[in-house]
Amino acid sequence: MTEKIGKKIWIFPDAYLPPKGTIYPSSSKSKVYGHESLCIINPNLAKIKLEINFYFENDKPIKGFTESVDAERSLHLRLDKINIPNYGYLPREKPYSIIVKSDKNVVIQLSRLDTTSKYNSFMSVLGWGDDV
Repeated sequence: MTEKIGKKIWIFPDAYLPPKGTIYPSSSKSKVYGHESLCIINPNLAKIKLEINFYFENDKPIKGFTESVDAERSLHLRLDKINIPNYGYLPREKPYSIIVKSDKNVVIQLSRLDTTSKYNSFMSVLGWGDDV
């Protein structure tokens, strides 16, 4: 049954790393600043492999970033912390889009925390999923 949960391709047309902002009050000891995360759940009984591609309005895409998620686990992939080979870190304050391809069905949502004002904002959306 778990192989029927989710899709193999997820698209997020609206991605944007906000400015770092101020420290978000957190119950953990770590400092949390403005960021985006891909929140991924792997309901499968096997590890999954993901290919993540980033598309920009006026720049060439960044293709081929890979990640994996163990069987029956979730991953909150902080996009401000990934170091992409031959590129570096994703730029802040620059719109982009994301296409994630998985070798098995998964469910993915995109979440954004913006800490640039005294009223922090949080946004979370499911992408468009397909099995093509």
